[in-house]
Amino acid sequence: MRSGKLRAIAASGVLAIAMFATPAWAQDSDAQLWSTTSVSVPLGKPVSLDGELVLRFGDAADGLYESEAGGFVTFAVSDSVKIGFGYTRVTNYAGGHVTRSEDRPRQQIEANLGTLLGGTLSARLRIEERLRSNGSDTGFRLRPRLKWKLPVGRTGSTALVLSHESFVELNDTDWGQDAGYRRMRNFVGFDFAVAGPVRAELGYLNQYGFRPARRDTMDHVLSISVAAKF
Repeated sequence: MRSGKLRAIAASGVLAIAMFATPAWAQDSDAQLWSTTSVSVPLGKPVSLDGELVLRFGDAADGLYESEAGGFVTFAVSDSVKIGFGYTRVTNYAGGHVTRSEDRPRQQIEANLGTLLGGTLSARLRIEERLRSNGSDTGFRLRPRLKWKLPVGRTGSTALVLSHESFVELNDTDWGQDAGYRRMRNFVGFDFAVAGPVRAELGYLNQYGFRPARRDTMDHVLSISVAAKF
């Protein structure tokens, strides 16, 4: 068996374990709605400009509690590997008022790991530098993600999607970041064509937060994403 297939099988095994390994101990839970709108525009081969707007709503926050606006300049290193450099502005709200903001430079690498069980397996490693308005320190964070897409139906325009993303904070900050494994997101849903270059992804996302010396958190999220790639 080729080493590439071995890597794909190993990665899919990690993804499957992560999807069903949500801790069962006490936590504070919340029902949420997340919407994501993104656009990718080619700037000339092999470069593209990718923009994204994320809005997050929660019962505990009684409405909108966070927005993210930003994007990446992405370079296709090969047919299966891309690197990106970008920036995101994060704004938090309470009762319709801004409570704090965060500037977040980002770097990432994406790779297609090949096919497995009829689906496509991909990986992304994102690195973030976090600068908040309520502190002076810079927080550093790693976000590795695995994603598997399996075409379903006769036309193949719809796909089953499974993904797992981990959040690892690399240092402590004066505004509250604590070094360690702090969050994971597990998603199951469907990706489907809408019209022309527009696709949508709809499904359930479970976000589990590990908090030192406090109750953990669990968010049950209806996630809706719309993406246009030109």
